[in-house]
Amino acid sequence: MLDSNCPTSSRLTPNDRVLFLDFDGVLHPDDVYRTRSGLVLRAPGQLIMHAGILVEILKAFPQVKISLSTSWVRILGYRRARAALPPGLQALTVSSTWHSRMPKAPFEGYDMYSRYQQIRAAVTRASLTNWIALDDDPFESWPDHDRRLIRTDPDLGLSSLPTQQELKLKLRALMGT
Repeated sequence: MLDSNCPTSSRLTPNDRVLFLDFDGVLHPDDVYRTRSGLVLRAPGQLIMHAGILVEILKAFPQVKISLSTSWVRILGYRRARAALPPGLQALTVSSTWHSRMPKAPFEGYDMYSRYQQIRAAVTRASLTNWIALDDDPFESWPDHDRRLIRTDPDLGLSSLPTQQELKLKLRALMGT
């Protein structure tokens, strides 16, 4: 039985509409470092500074569920990573691509996969057909033929108007509207 404190993609059902959400390079610049005092943004601004933009966009798409595809879950745990989000996004967040039953040692299992492969594994586990991903994909791991990625500029994240427009367009397509 799974720990109820650690939701995984099994919390998703095949008919769900899902947004896989990265944090670094999306909700703030991709210049975050782990220090003894916690995660620190070493760029102008603050952690999770673009979350309000996502809250506003998702108001038009209340059926969308969020699955965290950020390394924050691996570092902090699902509950703490989810708690970093504003309440409006926390309410939509139901799972993550990583869970505590996966190997913790670096370069073992999950850590060996690209972000695309991590998301695809979660998609397969939940038998999802309707999903998109919001990620800066700094390693260019996403295959060109798969158009479900909204790739953000790692410095601008969701503050980029063209990125916001692309997200809205892909959310409308995801919802079939």
